[in-house]
Amino acid sequence: MKWAFIPNRNYQQLEEVSNELLIESSGIEIAVVHAPYGRGKSIASQHLITMNGNAVYVYFEPRFSIAALVREVAFKIGGTRPRSTQSCVDLIQEGTARQRRILLIDEADQMSLKHLNQLRAFHDLHGMPIILIGEDSLLSKISNEGRLMSRVRRILKFEPVSQADITIFYRKALSLTLIPEHTTKLLRHSNGDFRKVIVDAAKAERIMKANGLKGINDAVVSEVCK
Repeated sequence: MKWAFIPNRNYQQLEEVSNELLIESSGIEIAVVHAPYGRGKSIASQHLITMNGNAVYVYFEPRFSIAALVREVAFKIGGTRPRSTQSCVDLIQEGTARQRRILLIDEADQMSLKHLNQLRAFHDLHGMPIILIGEDSLLSKISNEGRLMSRVRRILKFEPVSQADITIFYRKALSLTLIPEHTTKLLRHSNGDFRKVIVDAAKAERIMKANGLKGINDAVVSEVCK
C-alpha cells in the first residue's frame, strides 16, 4: 500500500482559512480547527505547509514549557533555537517582519491558558496569523477566555470521513475500485476515523495477498469489517 493524501472538503476549507488569514490583515487573525481524533487534522495541516511556503507547523508536546514553545516557534520561523527566550522572541519578530507567516499549532487542546495567551501575544505584537488545531475541548477552553475568543475570526470543524474519501483513498493507495456496497460497509466500520480507514486498507491488502486476489470482494470486506 502506498501513501495517498486526499484533498477532501476538510482540507480545502483549511486551505481557504489559511489563505484568508494570510491575505487579510485586520488584527483578528486567529482561527480554531477542531474535531474528535481521527478526522485528519494533523495530516491536513502537515500537507498544507508543503503547499504553502508561508505556513509553519508546530506540534505541541505536553512537555513544553512556555520557553520551550517560544523556542520551537523561533526555530520554525528563523531556523535556530536561541538559548534565551528574549533572543527567541527577537528572532520571531525579525522573521515575521521580513515575511508574513502563518503559524499552525497542532495539539493545541493540550495547551494551558498560559500557552494560549503567549500565542495571543505573538498575534498581537507581531501581527502573526495563527491556526489552533485540536480536539473539541480546544474550542471550549478558548470560549471561556474572552481575550482569546475575541480574536478568533474563523472556526472550522472537521467532518467525519465520507464515502467519497474512502473510495478515493482505496483507488490511490491500493489501485482498487470499490463498489458502493463495499464503501458503505467500510465507512460504517471506520466510524468516521481516517486512521481506521488506513488500518482497514492495510488489512484488506494483506488478505488479498494471502489469497492471491487482485481485486477486493465481499469476503475480503467482511473479513476487514468483522
